[in-house]
Amino acid sequence: MIAQVLLFGLYALAIFGTEGITEGIGLDLARLVGIAMVVVAVFIGTWSLVVLGRNLTIYPYPVPQATLSNRGPYRMVRHPIYLAVIVGGVGLALALLNTAGVLVALVFIPFFGAKTGFEEDGLVEHVHGYREYRSAIPYRIIPWLM
Repeated sequence: MIAQVLLFGLYALAIFGTEGITEGIGLDLARLVGIAMVVVAVFIGTWSLVVLGRNLTIYPYPVPQATLSNRGPYRMVRHPIYLAVIVGGVGLALALLNTAGVLVALVFIPFFGAKTGFEEDGLVEHVHGYREYRSAIPYRIIPWLM
């Protein structure tokens, strides 16, 4: 949890403490792609939160009496909220044309990859059917990649 707060703090420092690119080819396109990524991230994140419902927790272990969430975005990846954070983080940095922000946001990928490994140990142990779900849905965070 502390590592995640520190990583998000580093991201905020990169976004708000460094200058974005002001000259170059394709900057308008980069901004548009970034804005589109943020919109997609908000959609995925909101959808994921709604489907997760009472199972939502800020802690890296399941709530008591957690049930398996395997509908909506959870049919594609096992941790779609992390997908939303990654897409949104990269998208915001792109929209602001902030290279440092993009680089820090890309660190979210291995960070959440490692975090999900820890979280899934608890999910397998405490959530009925999670082991089978994990076998059926091969992608933890990014469809067709990881």
